[in-house]
Amino acid sequence: MLNRILKGIVILTIIPVFLPITTSAQIIKSSDFINELEVSVSPDYPRPNEKAYITLYMYTRDLNSADITWYQDGKIVLEGKGETSYSFKTASAGTKTNIKVDVKFLNGVLFTKSLSINPASVDLVWEANSYTPPFYKGKALHPRQGNLKVVAMPEFVVNDKTIPPEKLIYNWSNETKGYQNQSGYGKNSLIVEGSILGQSNTVKVLVTDPVTNLTAQNSIKITPTDPQIVFYKNDPYYGYIFDSALINSFNLTSEEVQILAVPYYFTKEKDSDLKYNWKLNNQTISALTGSRIAIFKKPESQEGWSSVSLEITNLNRILQQTKSSLVMNFTK
Repeated sequence: MLNRILKGIVILTIIPVFLPITTSAQIIKSSDFINELEVSVSPDYPRPNEKAYITLYMYTRDLNSADITWYQDGKIVLEGKGETSYSFKTASAGTKTNIKVDVKFLNGVLFTKSLSINPASVDLVWEANSYTPPFYKGKALHPRQGNLKVVAMPEFVVNDKTIPPEKLIYNWSNETKGYQNQSGYGKNSLIVEGSILGQSNTVKVLVTDPVTNLTAQNSIKITPTDPQIVFYKNDPYYGYIFDSALINSFNLTSEEVQILAVPYYFTKEKDSDLKYNWKLNNQTISALTGSRIAIFKKPESQEGWSSVSLEITNLNRILQQTKSSLVMNFTK
């Protein structure tokens, strides 16, 4: 008899579970449905003091009908229906920007997403292993088939402390391959051999702090140039005047002139690797083969002009060759 009564009590306690119940607004955190509300940041690795864009995506619900509120560092900066994107200017390196977004649907379901953006940057500089004369103030340009050195200059700040470049990880690549042998911990420079086809070099680097996972990336496109020949006259009093090049033509006022040919932007190698081919009025001057200096004398009792030309070829790099010419005017 007692067993029958107990069974009846158990049955009575189960019955209310099946009765209709009402619920209030439901709050669903992004951590509970991490695959539903997605956020994309552009660029992927924001730099300091630049504009960044954040966009919301959800493939299971229509965001256009939702009330969306954006917060930046705790303050409401944007709100309204279907406001699925927000842009802002990042702070300086080492200063985080905290973004929070609430997405509330018509049925009361609320999604929340939070993220912090700590901007970092890396600049790329390059130098070419090409020839320029002493005291030249310009940049040595990159010749076709020449070698390049690219150096990464990162700015990573964590807790008000700048991370030394040698404590970061560098992943170097170009448009088609990675430079695995030159990538790794502390490897902030890269040596690139110029293409045999003389194509442009696009170098990319991804820099990561192994402790905080802070990341920055950058790329640089380096277009090769053709070498050049610049002629300079040797003044009997001042020597070679590098501030005043001989261009196109000049007047031969003295009995003779000494001309120096400077091979700008040829890869720095042994002087013997450059072949000099001088011509006077289209006739090769074999005595000047291999010489950077040529001496020309004014014809006696004649006036007119003569054409001087020079072709320089790098014997080790077939793409590095160029020619230039001058006209010497002379009178009796």
